Amino acid sequence: MGAEIRVHDPYVEQWWEFVGQESYPHKSLRTFFHNQKKLSDLKVQKNLADAFNGIDALVLAVRHKAYLDLDPEEVIKAVGNPVAVIDCFGLLDDRKIKGYLQLGCEVKGLGRGHIRRMKEEIRKDKRYFHEQ
Repeated sequence: MGAEIRVHDPYVEQWWEFVGQESYPHKSLRTFFHNQKKLSDLKVQKNLADAFNGIDALVLAVRHKAYLDLDPEEVIKAVGNPVAVIDCFGLLDDRKIKGYLQLGCEVKGLGRGHIRRMKEEIRKDKRYFHEQ
């Protein structure tokens, strides 16, 4: 089992840590990417919509404006289906988290224990509307 990894960054052309992992930043760290040789072929995509196409998970790990401005409906439209959204650095506010949840996504966020309560609320509301 494995995963296809796509990377988008509006500012970085190449991740040299992956390309030269045997020597960058120095040889003593080469085991940091142990068994990750395929990462040396990782390309940074410049078009965000292309990076979204058909993904199963969206990992938000950098506070770039392009990611802060993402609209959940537009993301899911570009992806084509609900995804797992992992917010590593609190990029999503509660409104956006709720938007992803309402669109059927799973959302996890570091230091965001209240996401579970939001999800339960949405599920309860959906059950209420289905019972009507």
